[in-house]
Amino acid sequence: LTRYKFKGRKFLDALVDLPMAVPTSALGFSLLLFWAVFGIEPGFVLILLGHIVFTFPYIVRNMKIVLEKTKVLYEDAARTLGASGITVFRTITLPMMKEGIIAGAILAFTRSLGETGATIILSGLVETGPILIVGFRRQLELPAASLLAGILIAVALGLLFSVKFLTRKVGFPVKNVWPEIETALSHKYLRYIRDGLTIIILLGFILIPSFFIVSRIFEYNIIEDVFEGQDNKWAYLYVSFINSISIAGLAVLITLLFGIPFAFILTKREWGRVLTFIDTLLDIPIAIPSAALGFAIFMFWGPAGIGLFSPGFFMILFVHITFTFPYMVRPIIGVLESSNEGVEEAARTLGASNLTVFRRITLPSIKQGIIAGCIMVFTRSLGETGATIVVMGGIRTIPVLIVDWVEANSFGAAIFASILVIVFSAVLIFILRLTRQKGEV
Repeated sequence: LTRYKFKGRKFLDALVDLPMAVPTSALGFSLLLFWAVFGIEPGFVLILLGHIVFTFPYIVRNMKIVLEKTKVLYEDAARTLGASGITVFRTITLPMMKEGIIAGAILAFTRSLGETGATIILSGLVETGPILIVGFRRQLELPAASLLAGILIAVALGLLFSVKFLTRKVGFPVKNVWPEIETALSHKYLRYIRDGLTIIILLGFILIPSFFIVSRIFEYNIIEDVFEGQDNKWAYLYVSFINSISIAGLAVLITLLFGIPFAFILTKREWGRVLTFIDTLLDIPIAIPSAALGFAIFMFWGPAGIGLFSPGFFMILFVHITFTFPYMVRPIIGVLESSNEGVEEAARTLGASNLTVFRRITLPSIKQGIIAGCIMVFTRSLGETGATIVVMGGIRTIPVLIVDWVEANSFGAAIFASILVIVFSAVLIFILRLTRQKGEV
């Protein structure tokens, strides 16, 4: 995606991002149907295959960002001096990718650690930490759920602080070079095999399983199951979809309202270590498993704590605002850091007030970051399952409804709901890609 130029590269780049945006319950159901063709039953292996799919984009995205910022000049110079491809990669490219590799690995680990929606569908009799938290919450075993949530939060925070403060201290062994072996391994035919295997793995283990559910749309009588059945599934689907859209939309508005000034604080203020600490705090909701985060909020704000919220719509909204806030702030920070402050200073020198400068100059310049943040918040909220189950009460959202229908063996209805959210998420992702082409985000 960074070193090769070929037709369809941007489309492939967008496809790689889709598993990150699609609700994991829909993704998990698609994987369940795909691997059932090969006789793989729900359990540990299927959970592992599922977690590989939705953590893969986190690895690729972080390494791609780093590679795009690194200069190809050093690699070209090494090849000019006779270094083989593997030698160049091991001694030059890999060390420059270090922060992206470590950040991607830790994000993938914490994302896998906290996954709930797909895991419930793929788990069978196997239980993970988030599934146990959901089970303990349903059974009102609050002390056990609190202990497990605390353990998951501690692990996630330890990993977050390690990537923030220890990344630059980790190195790769690059002193030794084995010219004959590395030259042989860099032969063009072996490169063709490597690239071919990469494409096969991408298609066979990531993309095809993720969207396999579309091929099953004609195997079930979806019209009868969803729209003509006596259990009124279409009504549940409609209400759940409206709930999901409403919660995601309100989360976008509220995080936007507070996210813009917070982004300005992190980029315009000079508070030294305090600012570094605040910047680290911003990433905590991303790292913490969502089921554990939802349970922590339930215990603090809910009936067991200060009693401000009861399980239901507003507690779901509060939880979604909490874990989506960084997704709004980070893109805006990225645009602000690359913006030209000289234009703003010139406007102030000519007598413009701070509000006028913000409205006429700053706000239009961060438009791309705002659009990207809004779409990321919306898709992340739309797809959340674990935290929602913990605090939902009698409310249902689309991801939770998909889990309910899969557990009830209503596969036709679950397929229809899954395809609906996959298409919706795909449209949003491609809109995001278009905004990124118009400006650096």
